[in-house]
Amino acid sequence: MSALAVRPALPQDEIFLYELYVAIRGPLFALTPLTAVQREHLLRIQFQAQLSSYTQQYPNSCYHVVLLDGKPVGRLWVAPVDSGFHLVDIAVHPNVQSKGLGTVLVQRLQQEAQKAKLPILSTVDRFNPGSLRFHQRLGFTIVREDLMQFYMEWRPAPLV
Repeated sequence: MSALAVRPALPQDEIFLYELYVAIRGPLFALTPLTAVQREHLLRIQFQAQLSSYTQQYPNSCYHVVLLDGKPVGRLWVAPVDSGFHLVDIAVHPNVQSKGLGTVLVQRLQQEAQKAKLPILSTVDRFNPGSLRFHQRLGFTIVREDLMQFYMEWRPAPLV
């Protein structure tokens, strides 16, 4: 049986975290007329911009590396907010996707939120139907939307 764990991201994790970003986001740029060098440069800029944006938007957030049997396979970024928890980002390397790892990670967060009687908020890119299905399967509902994103929420079950 595999062991799934998380630990705080460390500076030495940046290489893995960038490789994860490229594994997930890189295919979006495969059909662009960019050279390989230009694509690499653009991905590095976007990776750094995402890190900077999340860090500024969620200064008290927890940025974690996801480990499967001690090997890094993903990332989980969660922030406490006034009204509960914000699932800032979750990513599992494509080589280990569809094995239930993301589900387990979100279910663990849901257990924590259930104990605290607080909701979990999340934002899903409108152009990412897989992420939307993932969130809906885990009980998140769309509470509002705009041209770019769905704003989703999971609420703890009322105590009986």
